[in-house]
Amino acid sequence: MPLRAAILERLKEKLLEKRRALINTVREKRADNLETGSDGTQDIADQATTAYTKEFLLSISDTERQQLKQVDAALDKMRQKAYGQCERCGEPISEKRLDALPFARFCIACQEEEERS
Repeated sequence: MPLRAAILERLKEKLLEKRRALINTVREKRADNLETGSDGTQDIADQATTAYTKEFLLSISDTERQQLKQVDAALDKMRQKAYGQCERCGEPISEKRLDALPFARFCIACQEEEERS
């Protein structure tokens, strides 16, 4: 059963808000990373901490980049009228699941199967 227009619009707004938040977070981290560059006065422990922090921020941005791709894919599915269908079995993804995770690609049963394999 296709999702009602009002529900689709609410989920679209959630996706757009998540997209804005991810983009803002990445921008803020990039700006912070530029501001915390070494000025040549750090001792070896501070340099190690700074290097670790930069590496940590890069790994987080990979996760955020992946989430951004998932959000964009969900918005694209909305445009193609294919949103809310499981990519594995083709069955509708429950409204409750989409409300919790609007960029979900699989129904709960298929997601559990994906995680097992």
